[in-house]
Amino acid sequence: MINNIISSVSMTILTESSVALSNDQGFGNYTPIKKGFMSDGPHAITSVGTITYEIRKGLHKKGWPLSGIVLNVDKKGKITNMHSYEKDIENCDKHGMENDIMGYLIPDKQISKTSPLRIIPLKSLHTFKNDTQLITNRGFLETELEREYFKKDGEKYDSELPKTQALANEEIFGDYYVYTITIELDRFGVKEVKDGKYLAPKDRIYMDKELRKEALVDVVDVICNLTRTIKHQTVLLKPLAVFGGAFESVVPYFWNDISMDVENRLNLNEVAETIYSYDLPKENTLAVYSNRINTKIDKEFYEKLDIKDIIKAGYPVKEIKGLISRLDINDDNKWYLKGE
Repeated sequence: MINNIISSVSMTILTESSVALSNDQGFGNYTPIKKGFMSDGPHAITSVGTITYEIRKGLHKKGWPLSGIVLNVDKKGKITNMHSYEKDIENCDKHGMENDIMGYLIPDKQISKTSPLRIIPLKSLHTFKNDTQLITNRGFLETELEREYFKKDGEKYDSELPKTQALANEEIFGDYYVYTITIELDRFGVKEVKDGKYLAPKDRIYMDKELRKEALVDVVDVICNLTRTIKHQTVLLKPLAVFGGAFESVVPYFWNDISMDVENRLNLNEVAETIYSYDLPKENTLAVYSNRINTKIDKEFYEKLDIKDIIKAGYPVKEIKGLISRLDINDDNKWYLKGE
């Protein structure tokens, strides 16, 4: 039975979406997708805030109460900024969990906590190809639907209807996406502030062990069922491959290891190199891809490294949840990974 102390859970996840997952600020009747420019061209991206927003929604659906918000208002009644309710950041029950997971900043008192949930947001694997589509309101101008039409003043419109009426142009893009989430367990469910003052590391207050484990299970379940609703479409960003594990260090080992060739085959050479280079143990490591994904790997390289029992086809969500089920907290408040 293997039991080792760990400090983080890290997961680099490959998923797929038929739509772009974030839009940039538009202009006129044109809606661009959010893009980041890499060495090989523009990639569709999201922000960290996009993922944390979806995680907050998911946790709320699971019954987690979210933090109260303080709205700072000027003399004219305009909201100038907002921040978490100070009493909630010191709560050690479920009411304090959102702030603990997502972090917070109380600007007036300069009190903050960096989120133990570290995120490298979604990025498309392929570059954006400048595809667009024209959005029209034809459904409102179809005579077979027998609508009545009126002018602005309420009088009936009796002139001939146009065939279509262009409303907008928008960029469109579907692709494989990759993102990384690393959970710093040593600060997960740990209160760093009391009575408005920072606590020394040895004086920090740990939430109940069962509450911390429940929170971790729920956060990971939300990630496995991550959805994004955009442009009247909801997509399930299911993990098609996951590379990561439970580690002694807070390191996202695989964050830049996922790529595909021109035939959309997942390249596993970089994953194999990382496992070998950092000597990541099998019992701690997740390297699983769905059978629906085509892969490629240098066979001689693969066999030479002797890691064929680590990288495998399987069921990413099952493997993720299986890893989390092996985590426990000891009386010393440290997280341990139990043997399989």
